[in-house]
Amino acid sequence: MQGSGTALTTAVLTRVTDDIWIADDAPISAAGLVLPVRMTVIRLSNRDLVLHSPVRYSPALRDELEHIGPIKYLLAPNVGHWTFLPEWQRQLPQATTFAARGLSARKQVREAGLRIDRELGDTTPEEWSAELETIAVNAPMFSEVEIFDKRSRTLILTDLVQNLDSHQLPPSSQTAAGLLGIIKPDGKAPAYLRLLLRLGGRSVQAAAERLVSLAPERVVFAHGDWFEAGATEQLRRSLRWLLPTGAEGAAPRPMAGKRVVITGASSGIGRAAALAFARAGASVALAARRGEILTRLAAECEALGGGALAIPTDVTDAEAVQRLARQAEDAFGGIDVWINNAGTGVFGAYQDADLALHRRTVEVNLLGTMNGAFAVLPIFLRQNRGILINNISLGGWAPTPFAAAYTASKFGLRGFTASLRQELGARPNIHVCGVFPAMVDTPGFVHGANMSGKKLDPGPLLYQSEDVAQAFLNLVRAPRDEVAVGWPARAGQAAYAVAPKLTEKLLGGAFRFLLSRAQRAPISEGSMIKASAPGTSVDGGWLARKHLPPAGVISQGLAVLGLAAGVVLLASAVARPRRQIGTRRRRA
Repeated sequence: MQGSGTALTTAVLTRVTDDIWIADDAPISAAGLVLPVRMTVIRLSNRDLVLHSPVRYSPALRDELEHIGPIKYLLAPNVGHWTFLPEWQRQLPQATTFAARGLSARKQVREAGLRIDRELGDTTPEEWSAELETIAVNAPMFSEVEIFDKRSRTLILTDLVQNLDSHQLPPSSQTAAGLLGIIKPDGKAPAYLRLLLRLGGRSVQAAAERLVSLAPERVVFAHGDWFEAGATEQLRRSLRWLLPTGAEGAAPRPMAGKRVVITGASSGIGRAAALAFARAGASVALAARRGEILTRLAAECEALGGGALAIPTDVTDAEAVQRLARQAEDAFGGIDVWINNAGTGVFGAYQDADLALHRRTVEVNLLGTMNGAFAVLPIFLRQNRGILINNISLGGWAPTPFAAAYTASKFGLRGFTASLRQELGARPNIHVCGVFPAMVDTPGFVHGANMSGKKLDPGPLLYQSEDVAQAFLNLVRAPRDEVAVGWPARAGQAAYAVAPKLTEKLLGGAFRFLLSRAQRAPISEGSMIKASAPGTSVDGGWLARKHLPPAGVISQGLAVLGLAAGVVLLASAVARPRRQIGTRRRRA
């Protein structure tokens, strides 16, 4: 968002609900397009004010705001809406400044001297969680934080929807706005932003589904006529380009009635799975060590329409896992799906890590899964049906150097899963499934131990937690023995099966080379022994920091290019004999 000079604002406040106001300011010029701009003001129950995308500062506007309540929070909701914040921050140095992910790394922001106190991921700040919910929309080179006021059911967006009145635009901007697709009544995100958002993969699609599922009564955004009535249907229409096929109408509930237990649910793949199953109508029992985080996640799942139960559990404690199974069965009347997802690891030379960390890796990954199976199989046998899903890893097919204990646990976990499947072969309605994801962008790198003394970098080809969650959903619909998430997982399996010695040599050499070039980093046990606060989001932020699309999107793009190349080659091969025949006829 670019300002049009440094003039003071002429905006005045207009009340939307008891605790929400808007301030429409003079238009700005954005790449030659004249855009109206709007700030949204939210008053919390303690009277603190949140200024969402502040417009130009003026003493008069500040005085008007302070009659409502003290200005406590300034929010830059995406990578463009921060231009006017420095002046507000200079005038209100005590205010806390929140921002969308990636803003603090931008050169323009640093040069402007804007102080960012905290970047927001996909978990709501504790200061707001009683009344507000934040939803992150992250794509390559773009990030936006949406806010839902639970009290008034008001959704506050920024650029995800723009809905301009062409009659209020100068002629020079009308054509451009029409080409960008931001003219009312069916305004959308501008065309260039839609392209970036499509590169965001399943996480952006899941965010769009989440926004529609909130069923807002009104939707306010920064540019254009906001939705005052029929907001949910108007929002669905504006986001139809992003919603999955068949989701333009009422949200489907394919998992309605399903009762699902998920371990390792507080972040990463487990969190994504919890939200995905709840969105599909299932009741979910959430297990992890961090109880407060689980409680907030359970509330999000319930808001999506699924029943939810938060049960703090350490999967290495067999009795605690038994309690988890009993509580879930008592609450839901049975268990249909049990997902053993909790996992951890220690990275570095085997002898450099304390043996306790290696033991902990095996206890969580292998024994934790065995504890889960031991707790739920009697329930499945009584019911004569059920689906057990063990989240294993590419590391269960091909050994990973500098992760010996992790590899041992995953090789053992694949064997354990296969053995159970054999035992239950006479029970056709009880399924034991193994899932083998390739590298996934999760907070797992924060939670695991790093004894290498080098900065970890999982590389550019990263899948999303939502990709693995979708694999879980697919297995519930159609159970299979083993499923890979991402072609690198299958490629690793095939390579190790065909040429194990060569595969080991190549992987070992590659890891040693990368470690020799990596930057220094502090040695850390992560949260292996003791649960820690960091890392509560679905993703680990790796794709956002690298400004890369997820591997699933890259793979789809390569597949389309490959198909197109094949069609061209086929057409060329068909045309060549025709040209030769024509040449021979002319010569004759």
